[in-house]
Amino acid sequence: MDNQTNQPSTHTPTDLATDWLQAKAAEEAAREARIRIEDEMIQALGCRDEGSQTHDADGYKITITGKINRTLDRAAWESIASKVPEDLRPVEYKPSLDLKGLRYLQDHNPDVYRVVAEAVTAKPGKASITVKEAK
Repeated sequence: MDNQTNQPSTHTPTDLATDWLQAKAAEEAAREARIRIEDEMIQALGCRDEGSQTHDADGYKITITGKINRTLDRAAWESIASKVPEDLRPVEYKPSLDLKGLRYLQDHNPDVYRVVAEAVTAKPGKASITVKEAK
């Protein structure tokens, strides 16, 4: 289907692959240009280490938000956790799904999988497409 007219597409898979490669290249060029411009904005206006700052620029509001990514060294934390009062510990342990283990259960232990599946929500993700020119 053509997304613009809801009519059946007359494009061949070859046409679509060519169009996809061209669109992907344009998308990458646009992303690189945007990143260069963002770097220039940061140089011109500055950036806090953390937090946002808004600037007025002739009818535009430009907000630059500095971020610091923090991760926890689990082994180091576990060696010092007892030194930090429990009510002041800035660490949470959250259950997360072990997809490899879930698939193992599905294939090798369906009875246990059925029980676990009651607590798992599954929904379709976006399909991924890769196009490479044949050699």
